Amino acid sequence: MSTRSTQSPARKQYLEFKQQYPDAILLYQVGDFFETFDSDAYIMARELQIVRTTRSYSKGKERVPLAGIPTHALENYVGKLVQRGYKIVICEQVSSEVPKGREVVDRVVTRILTAGTLSEPNLLPARQNNYLVAIASGRTQTALATVDVSTGEFMVTWFTNADLPVALEAELQRLAPVECLLVEGSQSDTYQFPSRTMTVTHCPAYFFNVDTAQARLCRHFGVQSLDAYGCAHDPQAIAAAGAIIAYVEKMNSALLSLLTSLYSYSTHSFMVLDAHTQRNLDLLQSARSGSVQGSLLGVLDRTITPMGARQVRRTITQPLLDLRELTLRHAGVEELYERAALRNRFTQCLQTLGDLERVAGRIRQGTAVRNEVLGLLEYLAVVPLLRDLMQSCESELLLTLADELDPCSGVSDLIESALVRPQEEMEEGDEGRLIRPGFHADLDELFASIRDSRRWMVSLEMRERERTGIKSLKVGFNKVFGYYIEVSNANLKLIPDNYMRKQTLVNAERFITPDLKEHEARILTAVEQIEELERSIYLDLLRQIALSYQQLMTTAGAIARVDVLLSFAEVSAHQRYVRPTLELGHRLEIVDGRHPVVEYVLDGDVFIPNATQMDAEGSERVLLLTGPNMAGKSTYLRQVALITLLAQIGCFVPARRACIGLVDRIFTRVGAEDDIAAGKSTFMVEMEETATILHHATSHSLIVLDEIGRGTSTYDGLAIARAVVEYLHTTVQARTLFATHYHELAALANEMPHMHVYTMAINEDDEQGIVFLHRVIAGSTGKSFGIHVARLAGMPLAIVQRAEAYLHQLETGTGSVRALLQSPSAALTVASESAPALQHVAEATGQYRMQNVAPTAVQLAGDGDRGSWQSEEARAVALVAARAGRAAALDSIDVNAITPLDALNLLSLLQEK
Repeated sequence: MSTRSTQSPARKQYLEFKQQYPDAILLYQVGDFFETFDSDAYIMARELQIVRTTRSYSKGKERVPLAGIPTHALENYVGKLVQRGYKIVICEQVSSEVPKGREVVDRVVTRILTAGTLSEPNLLPARQNNYLVAIASGRTQTALATVDVSTGEFMVTWFTNADLPVALEAELQRLAPVECLLVEGSQSDTYQFPSRTMTVTHCPAYFFNVDTAQARLCRHFGVQSLDAYGCAHDPQAIAAAGAIIAYVEKMNSALLSLLTSLYSYSTHSFMVLDAHTQRNLDLLQSARSGSVQGSLLGVLDRTITPMGARQVRRTITQPLLDLRELTLRHAGVEELYERAALRNRFTQCLQTLGDLERVAGRIRQGTAVRNEVLGLLEYLAVVPLLRDLMQSCESELLLTLADELDPCSGVSDLIESALVRPQEEMEEGDEGRLIRPGFHADLDELFASIRDSRRWMVSLEMRERERTGIKSLKVGFNKVFGYYIEVSNANLKLIPDNYMRKQTLVNAERFITPDLKEHEARILTAVEQIEELERSIYLDLLRQIALSYQQLMTTAGAIARVDVLLSFAEVSAHQRYVRPTLELGHRLEIVDGRHPVVEYVLDGDVFIPNATQMDAEGSERVLLLTGPNMAGKSTYLRQVALITLLAQIGCFVPARRACIGLVDRIFTRVGAEDDIAAGKSTFMVEMEETATILHHATSHSLIVLDEIGRGTSTYDGLAIARAVVEYLHTTVQARTLFATHYHELAALANEMPHMHVYTMAINEDDEQGIVFLHRVIAGSTGKSFGIHVARLAGMPLAIVQRAEAYLHQLETGTGSVRALLQSPSAALTVASESAPALQHVAEATGQYRMQNVAPTAVQLAGDGDRGSWQSEEARAVALVAARAGRAAALDSIDVNAITPLDALNLLSLLQEK
């Protein structure tokens, strides 16, 4: 290994920088390439699929791993690395030549990029936020601070540690942060992070020190206390927000200028949607595909501006609880819904707008380029038109938003007077100007001096031709050699004595003169001064525009909200939605409701609507739903939840009519997967989700449960399902939809006055078989038609037929579940075509066989004087009694598998025999 004394100067310089950033990939500029070395080179080659090589940077023979990217492709490659969780440090050359007394060119770190501190437009997702969060935990509470440095959003909330796992996971699921800050030494697996792609960064403990954080926040906002920000008495909130400030300052201090305020909020100000519910309802992305297509966002997002697209995401995941605010939203949507011409005019205005939020942020940061500033000029030109449209409306919300629009005419006038458009035609000598003539006198003088020198150059060519008699003489310019006089070889004998040779070509020689050199120096000096002065003027222009930053952000926020209202109105009109009626009670009445996502995906195909009638204070508090597989139970459950959510985000709903009492939480337990990393089975995950619901639900909640207890044995599952239903009905008293294949639960309707039983309608046809009608009707069903679904899924025919035979055995009482499991190889044959019967029926111990059981025996056992048996086990025992006597029947009884009523009926039957 080479020692420091044998290393090249460039290698030494690189290692000095790398020592300062050991946890980052250091991109070290060497001419037209950014190079990486050592372990960084291996990462670059692997992640970017580029070539890794080696090179010697010492006097010894050691070769250093090397991988590089062209400087012009920097943003593209850096974006990929940051998205994969790497921190990038960019070290650029600031001189092209080695300064006197130095061994290597000067280099400085110009940028540090992490997933949560990006502000470059080409590295950011345009239609969603790029959140950085920090978590600070104490003995009694935990706080979550959030920032999007590209838009200036900065907010903080906190939870009691009792609510921590559920509440924090729900908020992280909603925000979908790209990077999370934790104090060093803390374990990442302490928290339930919804995304495995999120970068977790451990920061020094002093970042999270409450006293230091408070001082840091006060210094940043220029205040003496944090009372105005709502978190002065919450130490963990101060610690988390202070850590954000410290981290952003370390990564890119220029971004701090965008954080002008801190917003403290409570998650209880909105409808609570835990992480499972957000995923189960496919709010922002499809759980199946992971894409927006197939999600509620995919249906509702018809926003036009990037600000509106980000706002609609927040709106969907933060349903309102304030009835007045919801009424205002619905009224705004209704006016746009009913006035199609007005919608079209709004659309035309919004189509000319870009990302006003992020452009304003880059101007404030001082990094906006000319096209972005000129884009702002175009955006502001639309604001008066948009405001006029809004002021023509009757909606109180639209009129309020109109007052928040500020065209910032002073900003527009300043940009118009200062900047030259790239394609604008300019007078000779002003080509390539950034700053418009007349805006700055000193700059105009410099351009005038260049014009004068260039005119002298033109006249020089004519004068020298006349003076020398060389008609082909010409004056030219080369970036390498500067200005010159070119004379062909045939005319070299005619050149004057004051010509100094500068360059030799094949057919000509190039010369300079003292006068030419003097004017060249004037031009080159003026060009350098212009570049420096224009940059200074431009940065000053950005600072002047940034004085209106708050007005620009307020305007952008108002436009975003209008865009969302317009999107809701457009979707509602296209999909035939209706305005819901909202109230403070417990009703939930939906007439001809439709699933918004399924209907949208069907795209014109018929969707069967269904009604819902519930009231937590009335007779239908719990809706128990039975029915076959694939009949539409899960779709119906999600449909009710989504219609409720749509109503409370201010959108119209897919129904003929809807009246909804405000819901404080929506809970869903629909489907489950195991959590291998946490060592949890599918059933454990299901039970944990159910426990969360039972602990946190209130009488104002909406609870959707699908197949509770299915991950364990039949009797365990049935017992758990019944206990849960009883608790929700009697103790929680929330509006509950409970889908189940435990058809025995339907009998609970006789015991629970606020429970009603429904089923999914089917049509059994000899020719078509089973037809799912997808209608919810009153009543229950005793069949699940699982074998029919298996047939539809392409299960091998032999297995389907075998399953049908086993099912027939169980349903006719000619066998027990235990018998099937203990004698799996028993042959199943058909006794006759007209009356199929099982040839062999084995009771529990396997000691008794019955040949050719007659239909009358089945009827005697199943439908005799004692009535129908509640369990297949009891029916099988009755058959044994009929064919083999009381002793055999008593030996075959499994007392754990029959109900008390069946036991009494069996005892009576055996006594009679």
